[in-house]
Amino acid sequence: MDHIQALELQMAALQRKLRLLQDLRYFMDTSSPDELALFGDELRSVVTASGADLGSALAALLGFTGGSGQARLPATAARIPAAPPPAAQPRGAVGPAPAATPSTEAAQSAATQAAGAARAAEPPSPPGGSEGGTAAALALIEQTMKAIQAGSFVMGSEASDAEKPPHKVTLGAYRVCDHLVTNKEYALFVAANPSWAKDRADPELRDEGYLSEWGEAGYPEGKEDNPVSFVSFYAAEAFASWLGKRLPTEAEWECAARGGLVGKKFPGGDLMNDKLANLAKQYRGTTPAGKFEANGFGLYDMAGNLFEWTADWYGPYSPGEARDPSGLPAGDYKVARGGSWMSGAGALRVCARVDMEPQSCGQVGIRLADGG
Repeated sequence: MDHIQALELQMAALQRKLRLLQDLRYFMDTSSPDELALFGDELRSVVTASGADLGSALAALLGFTGGSGQARLPATAARIPAAPPPAAQPRGAVGPAPAATPSTEAAQSAATQAAGAARAAEPPSPPGGSEGGTAAALALIEQTMKAIQAGSFVMGSEASDAEKPPHKVTLGAYRVCDHLVTNKEYALFVAANPSWAKDRADPELRDEGYLSEWGEAGYPEGKEDNPVSFVSFYAAEAFASWLGKRLPTEAEWECAARGGLVGKKFPGGDLMNDKLANLAKQYRGTTPAGKFEANGFGLYDMAGNLFEWTADWYGPYSPGEARDPSGLPAGDYKVARGGSWMSGAGALRVCARVDMEPQSCGQVGIRLADGG
C-alpha cells in the first residue's frame, strides 16, 4: 500500500468516527436523564474483546468517572447541556454541534444502540384513519406556527433573469410553521391516510422516488425530527389539507425567508456557510429541525436542509407592484425555494427560484402556512 492509499484510509476512518460521534452527541443532547441512565446500564452489560464493558469504555472516552475513580456514565453528568433557545442568543451564535474528540470502536456500538433506543421510546402512531392522528399532528404543528405581520417588501433581484424584475409586494397577515414537516409528523399523516403510504400512493401524483428513504417500518431510525423528504407537491398539498392548512405562496415564502431584513442575500444577512445552514453536502443528509439559528421571524431552515414546495406555478414575475400574488393560474412546474443539503450557497439565497415538476420526489420538503 502506498502512502496516498494509507492517507485515504486514515481519512475515511476519521470521517466515520466523526459521524458516529455526531450521532452519539445528538442522542445525548435530546435524551432525558432516565433514558441516559438506562442506556448506560445497557452498555455496561456488553463486554468487549479486551474484557472491558462498553459502558466504561464510553464513559472513559467522554471523561466521566464515578466516586471510586471507575469510569461510569451517570445520567446527570452525561447529559450535555442544551443550547438556550434562539431568542436568547445573539444572531450568528448557533451552529452545528462541535465535533467531539477522536473516538474508539466503542462509539460505533454506542451510536447504533442510541438510535435504536430513541426509536423504541417513541410512542406508536395512531391507527390508520383515526381522528386521533389528525389531532396529534395538528397539536404538534399549531404550537410552532409563527405570525407574519401584514406589510410590503421588495421581491426578486437583478441576479438572474428568473429573479427579475425586483418589485414591490404587499401581503396581508399570515402564519408560517417554524420548521419543515418532520418524519414523525408525516408518519401520522400516512397512518391516518394509508393511500399515501410509500407503496400505495397514486403514481400519477408522485414519481418512483416517493419516500425513498423510508423502509417497511417507516422512516429511518433516529430520524424522527429530521424533515420528511422525497415527497411530491401533491403529497405536500394533501398533508397541508389534512390539517386544514396550505402551502405558502412564493411571495409569502420569500417574505418569511427574509425574516424582516431588507436587501440581504440570505435569511440571516449577507453571509452563508455550513455553520449557518445545512448545505454543500457537509452533513451528508438532512439535519434535525432547530440545529441552526432561526431567522428574524423565528423560522428554521429557510436556507438549506431541503428545498420547500410553494403553492405557485413557475413563471416570470409580472412587472409593477403586486398585492398578495399567487403566480400563474396553471403551468407545468411548481416553484421550490430555499436550497437543500446538497446545494451550494447560491441556491440558498432568499431570491433564488427553482422549477420542479409537481410529481417530483427529491430533496424537497414541506412547510405549512395558513391565514392571509
